[in-house]
Amino acid sequence: MSDMSVSLQTQRRRPRLLLIGMAAFWVFVGGNLALVGLNAPVTFAICCAAMFALPCALSRAPSRAGRLEPVNPLRGRLPLALWGFAALAAVSTVEKQTSAGLQNALVYLSFVGLTALAAAWTSAGSPLLLLRWIRAAAVVGAIGYLATVAVRGPGAHGFYPARVYGEVAWIGMAAAVPIAKRSRGGFVVPVLLLSACLLSLSRTATAVCALLFLALAAIGRGRRGLIRLAALAGVMSYAAVRLITEFQPLRNRFVENDNEAVGGVVIGSSGRSQMWEITWNSIKESPWLGHGIGDAQQLISDNIPLLTHPHNDYLRLWNDLGVIGLVLWVSAVFLLMRGARRRWRIAATAADRAIHQAALLCLIGLSLNAFTSNSLVYIFVTVPVAVIVGTSLGRAHAPDAPEGPTIQRNPIGQALVKVPS
Repeated sequence: MSDMSVSLQTQRRRPRLLLIGMAAFWVFVGGNLALVGLNAPVTFAICCAAMFALPCALSRAPSRAGRLEPVNPLRGRLPLALWGFAALAAVSTVEKQTSAGLQNALVYLSFVGLTALAAAWTSAGSPLLLLRWIRAAAVVGAIGYLATVAVRGPGAHGFYPARVYGEVAWIGMAAAVPIAKRSRGGFVVPVLLLSACLLSLSRTATAVCALLFLALAAIGRGRRGLIRLAALAGVMSYAAVRLITEFQPLRNRFVENDNEAVGGVVIGSSGRSQMWEITWNSIKESPWLGHGIGDAQQLISDNIPLLTHPHNDYLRLWNDLGVIGLVLWVSAVFLLMRGARRRWRIAATAADRAIHQAALLCLIGLSLNAFTSNSLVYIFVTVPVAVIVGTSLGRAHAPDAPEGPTIQRNPIGQALVKVPS
């Protein structure tokens, strides 16, 4: 009888849902809280909560009691470069003391804190639950945006501003691709997300989504995997050329604005070339130490009315925190990517392989999007990415265990459900 009660208690155990729900919430909401003036207070609350909970989570010994799944005591650690980046951002905030600097620092610190917290709270059931919730939130968002397109046309603003929607669509793609093979209709979701992102006319986000979509063919290894990848890449490249040349709304995004020459090719940068020039001239004045966190944002606001960001996070980091801050961030992301790739290759279960691949795709998407966007200071981008990357770290060195419950029978023939922890 005691074995039966222990088995039922084990069956009721579940992953910790707070961060999983938070990540899915931001993918669904996107940047809409900014439209009602809630972005800043929510960002402040998230950062404070993460900083408060983190010491408790890191110092508490793993326990097998209660209804929560036990965490992995062998979890991976955040790179020292990432902690160094957080410390530099905090120090610069104290020195600079501007609202823009404080806002940026809160997002940076939230990313670091939530990554560490997700790693500390991750358990065996976390990876699939997290990816499924984010995928579901992304699907709802995609259907909602496609409904807007059906009524108002491509690039229209509805519940989601078109460009803002693109900022979260690729996160949904990063979550959907690794679990696409787990269900018959799994491949429908990546196609849906790519279509919605394309119709938002967000150029960089669509390119990132398309690149992550290619991971569907890259999941397999060996010659067949390479053949599938090459074939899919060829088809998508041909489709991209046709869309840019023949789909007028998308073509206009490339040719009907400032029309700057890049490598002999005239394309529209939507004012980015001017913002980058202003930021670059400022960088040259203090390349090593920077001008202080938030300076790039203030610089653009002072020089270009109605704009508040440089639309290149690498230039932002270089201008604000100097070469030191830029190198710390790039090194941290590189180490996180390398770790995710290694964990993906040696993971014992399909669920762990999925979360490690999702973390790798998220870091790739974030790094690429940062060239023309402001993703690193968008809380609705950094929160889900941090939770996915942290969950991957939390499953490092996880013991090899069956993915589902196993059925055993006691000596009198009663079925007992044994769920591995």
